[in-house]
Amino acid sequence: MQSRKGMSRGRKVWLGVLVGTVATVIAFFLWASWKSDQIVAELKSIADRLQPELGWEPLRTQKPVGSALCIPLDGPCSQYAYRWDTHQKYREGDLEKYIQQVGLMPQEYKPCVREQRINAGGLDCRGIGVVDGWNIRITVTDYGQDDTNIVQIVVNKYGY
Repeated sequence: MQSRKGMSRGRKVWLGVLVGTVATVIAFFLWASWKSDQIVAELKSIADRLQPELGWEPLRTQKPVGSALCIPLDGPCSQYAYRWDTHQKYREGDLEKYIQQVGLMPQEYKPCVREQRINAGGLDCRGIGVVDGWNIRITVTDYGQDDTNIVQIVVNKYGY
């Protein structure tokens, strides 16, 4: 009786399929991680265009999200945001200056006007548009009575 040396052809095919599948899955996850890092870097480069002034205090925001593949069910696929408390009252033209720094051509623009009947006499103004294919929202908010004056930029996208 002869002993069989090596693997049968069927086992070799099965092993080849298994190795190919594992390699494909690993390559996909490496690509997705690389692409996500690339997306976050692009979002950050746009958000960094808004330059905070001396004395602005950074506030906590959501961690950056950069999804290579996404179905936007409960939020944006990719997002990067900065928020600051400026500790100074809004000055005429500030929102427009921030819009210009970022290079935004607003598709929606709500000017900074104090309205006593809304937001306790505070400001809630914004410029919203698209830069390099990413949705941009720049907001200026204060609440009229206290020393909290918020400037925020959000760069995101809800699908690809």
